[in-house]
Amino acid sequence: MNVKTALAKTYIVIVILFIYLPVFFLVLLSFKSGASVTFPIREITLDWYIAEPSAYRHGSEWVSVMYDKRFFEAFINSTDVSTASALLTCFIVTATALALRHRVRGRDLLFYLILLGFIVPGVTLGLGIVFLYRWLGWEFSFWTPVITNVIYATPFGLVLLMARFEPKLMEYERAASTLKASPWKVFRHVTLSLIIWEVVSAGLYGFVLAWSEVVRTQFVMRGAGVLSTYILTELGVRALTPKWYAVGTIVSTISIVALLIFGWVLSRRTAVKR
Repeated sequence: MNVKTALAKTYIVIVILFIYLPVFFLVLLSFKSGASVTFPIREITLDWYIAEPSAYRHGSEWVSVMYDKRFFEAFINSTDVSTASALLTCFIVTATALALRHRVRGRDLLFYLILLGFIVPGVTLGLGIVFLYRWLGWEFSFWTPVITNVIYATPFGLVLLMARFEPKLMEYERAASTLKASPWKVFRHVTLSLIIWEVVSAGLYGFVLAWSEVVRTQFVMRGAGVLSTYILTELGVRALTPKWYAVGTIVSTISIVALLIFGWVLSRRTAVKR
């Protein structure tokens, strides 16, 4: 093994440890008995997940996840917002990607305007949306965080979808049109059939980004909010106990599962091309 190979492997190991060690400690501390967040861990318990509330302790930091009503409210909000963001991202990304294949006036400008969604800092976008809503006299609703997350997710999904288009897609579409197929039938039986896994992956990406987004979402959520803003808000006023590591473990588990599905979809599409 030469020096370059050894350095490359060492670098990869360091990056992996830097990314996944915090997740490992997050999960480990969620099973720790007692209220202190310290090592060593002398006893493993599920109390922070399922224990019944104690009559001697008050405050959400002492209530297990199963009995925390605000957690479930935030969980439902996260599920609804992420699912709606995924579906809307799917539609916008697919329509935009199909349109950008053609040489139309303003195509490049539209593409770069969409890319601003992940270039603009989250704080800037959040403050801008708050100002816009106040200026127009609008109230925050369910769709406010959905739209905010779609603005953030669409550029990622668009780049992903366009980069993985079947190169001969337009040839197949022209062939179908020549055979007198209607535009809807061309899209349904030819276009969508060839890009279905890319469309699904764009939606999954939108779900993952919306599920874990906190910087943009915190400006446009009220009440319990979504899980990410719920954790941020609660930690600002509550004591740090392993209960929050249990909540973080649940959030991370769902994100990891969604990413695994996302990777499976991409690998499945690659396998089809081969």
